[in-house]
Amino acid sequence: MSDIILVYTTFEEKEEALKLVRILLEKHLIACAQIDSAVDSLYWWDGEIEQAKEYRIVMKSSQSLWEQLEQEISTYHSYDVPEILAIPVSSIGKEYKQWMQGVLQQ
Repeated sequence: MSDIILVYTTFEEKEEALKLVRILLEKHLIACAQIDSAVDSLYWWDGEIEQAKEYRIVMKSSQSLWEQLEQEISTYHSYDVPEILAIPVSSIGKEYKQWMQGVLQQ
């Protein structure tokens, strides 16, 4: 098992997603990120089923940075309860992992 994690979150506005990704890159908390086109999200909120367009971000980081990364996402996120998920990566290419380790805070 590697120390690498995939971190997911969503935003209502693409500009807000881009702003967060740039902040996290500048702080070396993520190595890279992809922002998906708008997706349809359905979820429970205040006892009702809601539907919204959201932009999903997938970020690559390290488990050792998780607490700081989660805090930064929470600080800059406009949602009351933002989705912040980390999924461990079981395998990763050696060269890609070395690149990631070179750009992430250690």
